[in-house]
Amino acid sequence: MADALARELEQQFDGFKACFGGEELKRACATLSGALISGKLPAPLSALAEDSDLHVRELAFAARQYAVATAEQPDDYDALYNHGLVLQELSGKLQQASAEQAAMLRQACSRYEAALALKPSSHAALYNWGVALSDLARCVKQSQPAEAVAALHLASQKYAESLQLHPRNPQALNNWGLVLQELSSDARDWGERHALVAAAMDKFRLALRSRPDFDRGCYNLGTVFYTFALALQGDTDAPASRQAKDISVRTLLAAAAQYICLAHALQPSKEIYRKSLGVVRQMLPLPFLRAGFLTAPRSRSIGTVTETYRRDWFVLDHRSLRQASSMEMSLSTAGAGVLSSSSGQRVGAPGVSAAAAAAGVGGEDEPLLLALTELLAVRRCAEPSLPEGGGIWVSTSGVPTGIYLVADDADAADAWVDALVLAGHLAGCRCGEALEEALAPTPARRKQSAALGM
Repeated sequence: MADALARELEQQFDGFKACFGGEELKRACATLSGALISGKLPAPLSALAEDSDLHVRELAFAARQYAVATAEQPDDYDALYNHGLVLQELSGKLQQASAEQAAMLRQACSRYEAALALKPSSHAALYNWGVALSDLARCVKQSQPAEAVAALHLASQKYAESLQLHPRNPQALNNWGLVLQELSSDARDWGERHALVAAAMDKFRLALRSRPDFDRGCYNLGTVFYTFALALQGDTDAPASRQAKDISVRTLLAAAAQYICLAHALQPSKEIYRKSLGVVRQMLPLPFLRAGFLTAPRSRSIGTVTETYRRDWFVLDHRSLRQASSMEMSLSTAGAGVLSSSSGQRVGAPGVSAAAAAAGVGGEDEPLLLALTELLAVRRCAEPSLPEGGGIWVSTSGVPTGIYLVADDADAADAWVDALVLAGHLAGCRCGEALEEALAPTPARRKQSAALGM
């Protein structure tokens, strides 16, 4: 249909060549029909209609046609929605942060609002309204900050409503997270900022767990951790002692490094991921992606009615999650100081058995090892019979077929789950080499590994 219409338009109007981009824009433009109405185009469409870029001229033509169509039939949902799409696309061709761009984005928002009045169940209109509001907030942030904040709050509402109709849409979750992150930068106090950042992290996490190959969501989550760490480091009003603040900053930076490393492994060709990894790589427990304490069932008791748990040091790389040997424990804690949890307890601190701290595994138990290629599902759980901490359920195709793990707290549990889900995805799609390369030790660390016999 679109091709036929394109040929018809090209025959009617000299110099017109249909070349619409994007699937929704193609569909939007494909519904256009009728002759070009004579008369002067409204600004700024008049300038866009004469742009040297053919695609821009086509969009300007489409916008004008939809304006005519919606004026004649104001109850046409498709025309209203498609008009919003075209205006939103066109706004990106105008001068950034200009009054003309803001006006066009406001008009796009009004089109989506009118479309939703006719079809309240349209998650696509809600989602794109949220995108247009986010763009508007960015456009007027410097000139009209109050309008920008109001647009962000409304965008957050539209993403939430969209997700009620289309749950776990990773792009909507990601965009909602970005809006919350932006709102956090203008928070009135530290408590509000922390709440908004935590909410943004939750949205990115839901996006990742819905679609483990979503590299942008993974990278965005890493940048939230990194930005929040720097904000905490420089904020004198943060309600924490200097020691507690330093511990929190290191924990946040380590989490940032984990997610940025995984984003790079998901898309090694993206330059921004490579450069960002270079900034935070030193915060990784190389050659591991993650290292820390987990409370796990002793191997001899797994699956029995008398299942017993012990807290041991674990490491995760591109191959497996496993109880660390004494050499792996030494290597993974040799950097800037790996913390077991956000509480700040260090390896070998009081409360950890001397045997476990020295050897990583203990007694006659077989060290627990979960191959990433055998992971079927990893999720948070709230099993009341587990030891205190953040519960994790891991389902595997190997032995054991399922196992409970307990992190020291909820934040650590979330980070472990994300690391396992994404590293498991990489291993399952045979992309583990990218993660292995990202975790390869620097020359200095290679010497250290060799000295430890690894």
